[in-house]
Amino acid sequence: MSVSTYHPGELSAQDKAGTKGVAAELAAGMRSTLSFASGHGMFLAAQSFAALASVDLKSESVWVTPLFGQPGDLAAISEKEIAISRDCIPNLDILNFIEPGTPLSLLGIDLKRRIRHRINGYAIAAEDNGKHSIDLQVVEYTPNCPKYINRRDIIPASDGTPTLNKDAEAEARTELTADDQIFVRNMDTLWIGSYAPGVGADCNHRGGKPGFIRVVSPSTIEWPEYRGNGMFFTSGNLESYDRAGVTLVDFESGSMIQMTGKARVDWDHDGSYEGASRKIVFHITSLVRTNKVTNHRWKRLGYSPYNPAVSGTDITNSESDFPQVATLAKIVDENASVKTFRFIVPRRIAFLPGQYATFEFGNLPGCEPIEVRTWTLSETSNSINGDNTLDITVKRMPNGLVTNWLHDHAKIGVEVKLLGIQGEMTPLTIDENTQNPIVPEHLLLLSAGIGITPNLAMVRGIGAFLLQDKTKITMIHIERNEQNLIAQSELLRRSKEYPNFNYTTLISNRDGRLTKESLANLVSNAADQHAYICGPTQFMRDMTEYLAAIGVPIEKIYTESFTF
Repeated sequence: MSVSTYHPGELSAQDKAGTKGVAAELAAGMRSTLSFASGHGMFLAAQSFAALASVDLKSESVWVTPLFGQPGDLAAISEKEIAISRDCIPNLDILNFIEPGTPLSLLGIDLKRRIRHRINGYAIAAEDNGKHSIDLQVVEYTPNCPKYINRRDIIPASDGTPTLNKDAEAEARTELTADDQIFVRNMDTLWIGSYAPGVGADCNHRGGKPGFIRVVSPSTIEWPEYRGNGMFFTSGNLESYDRAGVTLVDFESGSMIQMTGKARVDWDHDGSYEGASRKIVFHITSLVRTNKVTNHRWKRLGYSPYNPAVSGTDITNSESDFPQVATLAKIVDENASVKTFRFIVPRRIAFLPGQYATFEFGNLPGCEPIEVRTWTLSETSNSINGDNTLDITVKRMPNGLVTNWLHDHAKIGVEVKLLGIQGEMTPLTIDENTQNPIVPEHLLLLSAGIGITPNLAMVRGIGAFLLQDKTKITMIHIERNEQNLIAQSELLRRSKEYPNFNYTTLISNRDGRLTKESLANLVSNAADQHAYICGPTQFMRDMTEYLAAIGVPIEKIYTESFTF
């Protein structure tokens, strides 16, 4: 499959869902190789958990195998080849059918940072060195939408304790027992593998609140398909071929259930699932349950704010932070296409500069009954101690239903629902002992267009928390023309007031694009920088590669995008 096109099943699914235009734009992010310059190899090497979908071509069955290991068990040998260690494979039986040419799909996922990378390809002959048992030839790489990832932090197996429990007994059967059904209903995450003949395998993730997976019968489960990026890798494969695999992992006990069978997409929404227009029905042909298969454990840090309510299980506690009703209190015109909207919430919320808020809008003209959108919080004056004033700075977008409604119709006093605040796009941390904010000594902020908002929040936060003499800031912002600049006078003022704040504005219509050479001239002490990039996808990709090329450590480069 060409990385710039979709196969017929995916096109069929996109057509049914009305997302062909969005999917065509997102196809630009698909690659036929990894990119070491963008940190893909380092990302994989750092993971202690991943999921691998494989296809047994003889039995026509798809299995998803969780990989429980240590950093380094996934190794990118080149931008076209990934080696997977046998030390992280809990069920070595898959090696009986994986041979050169077997379709494979690897989903590398960082549950804490809510990042996932999808890598599809096929098995190639591996050099038997006693450690790496599977070699994956990369055919397609795609960064995936993180919307429904429920955040978790790994508690690794203690020193001297093996990652995998070799004494764990696997129980095979064809139906879910009563205890299995309880296991399924308690899960908030599943991993699904699918396969399109002649194209390849795909491994993907689904998340929700506990109870979002329903047990229809001992041999059938189903779950809602919430709105994603519109590319339809899973549903597209199921349009072509009904074989699939589903695996559930209990992150608290280290147990798992692996299932294989047939799946179909039910496109006729009957209203039985909140926030979903379709569901997947999965019929089990066989399953394997293995209790305490890994000695890793995970602590849940929070549910995704995108998770819709699960009927009969959600109770809104008035003492909890979310959800809250947010009331529009102020509108500020920043320029002809950008406005800042200030919302007031009844309960104070603590957050860090650069984090984002997720809002739910209901029954807007021309929109779905429920629309969920995310924007960076651009004002942070009291955020660490808790604030009930939330500012978002929003650019009018062509065909942007919610953004244009905000610009054209939102009135003071309108109420929306605040679902949550989160995000890793922040340089500030809180000292566990003093509870005071800490900032890196060298901070590089790169932005283009409306991508300035998280970096603007960081600069404002640094001033609000009196950290301007603790860090050296280099801020570079690219804008198409001077009329589109926002907060320009404020940033110029802060660059004069802060002892070590170097602010540069580039107007692309006048100055041209930011090149690697010009970036090298603007950035000193590259190896010491913590870099934060926000803007269009291609801009972030280019800047990441440029920064890595001039010596900024790839692990210190952070990006933020809401293109899903």
